[in-house]
Formats: sequence, structure tokens, C-alpha cells
Amino acid sequence: MRRAAIPALLLFAASASATAAQTTRLDATYSVYLTGIPVGRASVTIDLSDSGFSVSGSARTAKFIRILSKGEGSATVRGTLQANRILSSVFSGRYTSSRREQKIEISTENGTVKNISIEPPLPAIDERRVAITKESRKNVVDPLSAALALVSSNADKLSPEFCNRTLPVFDGRYRFDVVLSFLRTETVSGSSDGYRGPALVCRARYVPIAGHRKDAEAVGQMAKNRDMLVWLAPVQGTRVLVPIKASLSSPIGNFTVEATRFRTSAH
Repeated sequence: MRRAAIPALLLFAASASATAAQTTRLDATYSVYLTGIPVGRASVTIDLSDSGFSVSGSARTAKFIRILSKGEGSATVRGTLQANRILSSVFSGRYTSSRREQKIEISTENGTVKNISIEPPLPAIDERRVAITKESRKNVVDPLSAALALVSSNADKLSPEFCNRTLPVFDGRYRFDVVLSFLRTETVSGSSDGYRGPALVCRARYVPIAGHRKDAEAVGQMAKNRDMLVWLAPVQGTRVLVPIKASLSSPIGNFTVEATRFRTSAH
């Protein structure tokens, strides 16, 4: 569970960047804690315009954690903002652990996966795994794009509707849903470099769909976990909300990922 939770939170942290006429850039740094002890860090750059976005991020475990288990990764994505939809075109990621390194590239069109490249290739189909079908690759979002919530032009950025939604995530290996539901709004008082202001607080629930092993203990624990929360905050000058905090309980303690730097600028 620990090995699954730290990379998941790091990758969650490494989530959010767009180019066009007037572009707003968000530079953010996220720290990951296990019961208050820093165990990881991520840097994120988000560029957002009226019609497009791009995201780049990198993350790694803390030095003392790397003595026991190495974990780091980087990912990028670019795409368009259409009506109330965030549509990615190309997602790429590189992940390194103590046991292996993997590169993934996913090309999508209107939410449907068109091409996928994984190096080294995934092992042959294991009967214990739930097969990823063509249907499970339709109407999906990559892990980075899933972190962005697009607000319609006239909508209240802190409306509960932006919590009450399901994120159909596909990362090249696994297909799962993140089911969000509204809990409350609150005012965040972060550090001098962090976010300060109103935020949505959403409950989050993990629902495995495909790619996972049916008997995987960590998957079962995540699916049963009802102690997951995500805080969403607006990026100034845009119609986009991004995560500024997330928390997850686990058998070894509480994981928290939090933005310690949250700075926007116009380009």
C-alpha cells in the first residue's frame, strides 16, 4: 500500500500548463507528507489560454525515502479547452522506481485513445488482470488533464457542481474512475508563497475499471477507502480550477499533498 500511495500522490501532485494569445502561467510546488513527515516533492508548470493548455511536472521521493525505495517521474500533456471540456492530444510520462523505468505516450482525439506506446512493453495478458478493452479507452482523460476542472463562462467558480463529477482516468496501464462529491467550501490560509483564498473541498473515491489485478490487496484497499479529500482552487485570470491539497488515509498513516508555492503570471 505504501509503494502505491506515494507514487500516486506524487503523480497527483505533478498535475497541471497552455499557449495562445493571452497565457496565464501557474508555477506550483507541492510537498507530500506522511503523518507530517516530508516524503516527496513535485514541481508543476501550468500554462492556460482561452483555447489551449499544456502541463509539465516532475516529482521524486525525499532523500531518506530513496534509501529504501527510489521513486521519481515526469510527465507532460497538451490539449485544447472546448466549451466545458478539457481535451488532451498528447500525454507522455517517464516513471522510475527501484525495480524499473517505464516510458508512456498516449495520443487521444475527442477523449478516445488513438495510439499508445509503452516501453518496455507491458507483460503478456495475465488472467488475474482485468483486460483493457477498446471501450475502456473511450471518453477518458490522462492523469494530468484529470487534475484540471474547466468552469463555463458564466458559472460560479466555487459551485458544488465542480465537485460532483466523475473523472474517467486512463494512464496507459490502468483505467479507473475518480468519483468526486461536494463536501464544503472553505477559506485557505496558506504560506506566504502558497494559495490563499476560497476553495472547494471534494470527497474522492477510487473505482478500478481495468488493467488491475483482481486479487491486488492495494487496489482493494483503495477502492474501499472513504477517507480521501481533494481541495480545488481557481487559477487567477482563467476558467480553470486545480488541486491545491489532497489527503488520503492508509494503513501506515495519513498522506497529504499540499501546494507550498502557488504563483500565477501573465505572458
